[in-house]
Amino acid sequence: MILSGTNVFAQDKWDSAVVIKTFSKSHVFIGTQIPLQFTAGYGYQFSNRFSARAQAGLITKPYDNFIVNAMEAFGLDKYLSTVIKKAFQNGTVLGIGPDYHFGQNYVGVYGQYIHLKGGGITPADALSVYFKKDFSGFDLLGLPVFEFSMQSNMLNTGALFGHTFQLKNPQFALNLEAGISKIVASKNSFASNRPLVDATPFAQNLYKELDDEIQSAYWKHGFIPTLNFYLVYRLP
Repeated sequence: MILSGTNVFAQDKWDSAVVIKTFSKSHVFIGTQIPLQFTAGYGYQFSNRFSARAQAGLITKPYDNFIVNAMEAFGLDKYLSTVIKKAFQNGTVLGIGPDYHFGQNYVGVYGQYIHLKGGGITPADALSVYFKKDFSGFDLLGLPVFEFSMQSNMLNTGALFGHTFQLKNPQFALNLEAGISKIVASKNSFASNRPLVDATPFAQNLYKELDDEIQSAYWKHGFIPTLNFYLVYRLP
């Protein structure tokens, strides 16, 4: 068998050349990483054994609460859970990582940068985290519309095991993966709809306490098991 460009030439016993179409080493994919994101990306096959991928995705419904439910299973505090769930309204994910292939199976590692935006965090939620008590009936200065917004930036690392299911059309395949990742670093910022309140020492101390608490929670309980489905298209 002789390789030439993107074609494979197979020589039969009558010395007639049969051209079999092959594909480039590049592929694109689209799918979902349950319960984290909807995603699309690009991959490149360096050899029969090694490949790498880069991808970007969106965190939105129905995944906005599932990730926190997973953290609760690993012991997340119920008051922090309320705050973080409100922060998981939407977000973006960027990821990159290499894979090692053996047959139709592969294993890989990856890193992800996750940016989350959320709102609707009330003073009661914040004070419950701060004092470890239920402040659900608290009404700051008689302002029921007083709310915080929150942004989180996180670094996530993980490992996965995958299997490729070849479809009838050789340009298409389905990749099924199981993985688990860990939040290894985070930074959280807060702001309210009352700028004068944000400037007070109490608010600044409260925001710092929330950041410290959430960073600690992500580190202790930030394990995210995932099940991933991707439709793969091999570029011609």
